Amino acid sequence: MIKSIKGDITELEFDAIVNAANSQLSMSAGVAGVIKKKGGASIEEEAVSKGPIPVGEAVVTSAGMLKARHVIHAAAMGVDLVTDADKVRSATRNALLRAEEMGLKSIAFPALGTGVGGLDYDLAARVMVCEARRHVARGSSLEQVAFVLFEEFIYSSFNKMTERDSIVCLGDSITYGFPFGPEESWVALSAKALGLNMANMGANGDTTRGMRRRFKRDVTSLNPAYVIIMGGANDAFMGYTLEKFEENIEAMAAEAVNSGICPVIGLPAPVYLGTFVTDEVGIASCELDSFREAAEGFAADEDLPVLDFYTPLLDPETGRAVPSYFCDDAHPSIKGYQALAKASERLLSNMKNGL
Repeated sequence: MIKSIKGDITELEFDAIVNAANSQLSMSAGVAGVIKKKGGASIEEEAVSKGPIPVGEAVVTSAGMLKARHVIHAAAMGVDLVTDADKVRSATRNALLRAEEMGLKSIAFPALGTGVGGLDYDLAARVMVCEARRHVARGSSLEQVAFVLFEEFIYSSFNKMTERDSIVCLGDSITYGFPFGPEESWVALSAKALGLNMANMGANGDTTRGMRRRFKRDVTSLNPAYVIIMGGANDAFMGYTLEKFEENIEAMAAEAVNSGICPVIGLPAPVYLGTFVTDEVGIASCELDSFREAAEGFAADEDLPVLDFYTPLLDPETGRAVPSYFCDDAHPSIKGYQALAKASERLLSNMKNGL
């Protein structure tokens, strides 16, 4: 669904092509100038009538004589013609939102900010492709997102990113599949069911601190498209503070984004509170609730995809963990791992569309 194309964006019969715009929406040079030349001055006239807009925003116009149906003008810079990664990320995000609002099926982007703005091509590729994957993973009507580059060296930068086709699952024993092993984990079950290339980087007993320390080795070095960050249970049992948990989750998500990897935030599974509950388990359960709430809040603030491994293991009537889904107070049974794999299907299907 997400791909790179070497060619002329103005020749595509997509639902929408994106114009690398300035905040005034004037179209005089670069991609904008070519769109105006081929599509007609009416495109600029309509765009200017909708401006100026804040840097990072996007508006839609007709496409004049172009083969595309619409032009989405994404303002990656202001009148100073200066841009950066955050501006390009916002412009990409809002262009995708405009396409979503209109129910479009296909959209094509140029390399925003790399012309007059002077943004590094590799950085633009990491930012834009990661943003497209984030958008698709959250659920989208778009069936095709393309990055269309005229120059070979720019195409190469984007193609390296769009060719990524794996998902790394970073976590603790519940990702690993304890006590049964990785072959019975939700990762293996999901990969088989959906035909996905998923790497199990779960480590028994690991904390978010440990996950953060091994992030470069176990995630960025593998160049995946996505990373699912799932931790917190051992943090709770070891008495780590909420602040440290939040710091680790946020740091790993930032490192992923900086590497062009779309982070997915996991909500840790519940603790099974049986008939006999030790103080340690009870306290850990309460702490884990606060960690889970913080992770969900962070994902909402950053518009990141969320994988909920809490709700699927609960009885909807009692709100308590289902006994048959656990083999001890913290680890799923075979049936529990199967439930987690089933619960992950919708999100993973969306993520598959982003590969």
